Amino acid sequence: MKMEKTFARLLSEAIHRIRLQEGKSVQIVQDELGFALGRDGGSAIRYWRKGHVPAQPEDVAHLAQALVQRGRLEKQWLEQFLKSADYEPLAPLVADLFPNQTAALPTAVSLTQPAQPAPALPEMAPFLAGPPLTHPYHFFGRERELRRIFGLLRRFPLQNTAVIGAYRSGKTSLLHYLQTIHTTPANQLRPGQKQDWLPHSETYRWVFVDFQDMRMHQPTGLLSHILHGLDMPTPEDVTINQFMTIVSRQIMRDQRPTIILFDEIGAAMSAPALDLPFWWSLRSLGSNQTGGKLAFILAAHEHPAHLAQTVGKPSPFFNIFGHMLKLGPLTDSEARALIDSTPIPFPPADADWILAQSGGWPCLLQILCQERLIALEDDDPSDDWQVFGLEQIEPYQHLLN
Repeated sequence: MKMEKTFARLLSEAIHRIRLQEGKSVQIVQDELGFALGRDGGSAIRYWRKGHVPAQPEDVAHLAQALVQRGRLEKQWLEQFLKSADYEPLAPLVADLFPNQTAALPTAVSLTQPAQPAPALPEMAPFLAGPPLTHPYHFFGRERELRRIFGLLRRFPLQNTAVIGAYRSGKTSLLHYLQTIHTTPANQLRPGQKQDWLPHSETYRWVFVDFQDMRMHQPTGLLSHILHGLDMPTPEDVTINQFMTIVSRQIMRDQRPTIILFDEIGAAMSAPALDLPFWWSLRSLGSNQTGGKLAFILAAHEHPAHLAQTVGKPSPFFNIFGHMLKLGPLTDSEARALIDSTPIPFPPADADWILAQSGGWPCLLQILCQERLIALEDDDPSDDWQVFGLEQIEPYQHLLN
């Protein structure tokens, strides 16, 4: 039994490392690994993570190869992983995956020793212009909003929050930060970056739902995604009745705080299959069946109740969000902290220009800082970087108006 638990632990560690390095959800990583092994999605991976070692040595070998290559895992991890799966002979596979490490294998590998600290992520980009931030390393500021949200999750009953903001104001990045900050190894964060927002944060369960993903517009796809993300049993073609029973029983049994993050809720409201009875059921689940241990946090362009009224779905679900946070620009000190994170210091006049032109909006700060850094790295003494930067932020002028 110890070997199976070790196998499951090592597999989960590898998946979470890939998730952090590639900025993907656990669900996507598991699906991709499953497809690579010739499976129809990630169901086999989820099964193995529960302590079931693959019966076929070929599956162990192919899985190990995919994990090592995508997760940039170490030789020691591979040796422990193969031993926990009782894979023999392991020496040829180790030699194939680590051809430049010819040292003899140790005669015994301890599987009971504490897990080694996760390595720092290699070559983290100083600035990230374009996509939402999925790794907390790049996330700056929002101290007021974070204190408010985490404060509503520190005590029971957990309380629901609606995060409101314009396009590219940072809503999605904020949701990703909420989910990942407590599970990210400290050596993958910036020095001094705050991580202790919640007491006993390891007990919290989180799942992120992106309603721009069309698969989330069908109840079966959405409910399966949530159950997978929460590591709960997932029946095939799960119904809303099954979903509510599973979630309520699991939460009442283990008493773990559980948070469901809904991004782009406006897209969900336009999905015909997500009808009024569906939203009524979610309201009942959160309000009456989970003992105050379940909370919803959603992101939208305007208050969800107004959106629901506009699309003709005035469900009571959207009235349970008693706390609304409207995202604005970062404070001056928060914006300057982002600017000052540059590996090559900016001249003070350039930092002032970036702050003024960005208005303190995170995505504009990231774009302008990236342009300035590129110019410094290229030893370009001209002001062309300012021209390029203004061109890049032109589509987001609505934030400044």
